[in-house]
Amino acid sequence: MSRLLRGGHFFELYSLTPLWKQHDCFWVTFKKEDTQCLLREEKVYWAYAPTNRSFRNLIRNAWLAAKILLRERPHIIISTGAGVGVPFLVLGRILGIRTIYIESMARIRNLSLTGRLVYPIVHRFYVQWPDLARKYQRSFYQGQVV
Repeated sequence: MSRLLRGGHFFELYSLTPLWKQHDCFWVTFKKEDTQCLLREEKVYWAYAPTNRSFRNLIRNAWLAAKILLRERPHIIISTGAGVGVPFLVLGRILGIRTIYIESMARIRNLSLTGRLVYPIVHRFYVQWPDLARKYQRSFYQGQVV
C-alpha cells in the first residue's frame, strides 16, 4: 500500500519548500501521520487540536504561542491557518514580529473565518484567486500555491 500525502493547510505551506528551506525555521502544526513523517528532521512544536470552535484549545494554543514566540523570537510568522494560526499571528503582531497569512486555495469567493479574523492585523495577506484580491483591497495575489 502506498502512502498518500493529505492536502490542506499544512501541505500548502510545506509545498513552499524553496521559500522556507533556506532559512532557520520551526513549525507549529498538528501531530498527524503526514506531519510527523515530513517534518521528522525539522524543529516542530505540536499544537492542540481540534481548533474548530474549541475555545479550550484556542486558549491552550494562545499559551503555546506565548511560550514559543518568547523563546524562539522569530523574525517572521507565516501561516496558512486555520485556527492554530490566529493566536500566533495576533501575539506575533503585538510582539512586533512580521506576520504573513496565506488564505487557502479553497477560498474562492470569500475569506475563511481565520482569514476574516487576521485580515485586519497581519502585515501581508495573500489570496490565491485574482477575484478575491480585487474584493479585499489589502490582499495580494501572486498566483496559487500548488
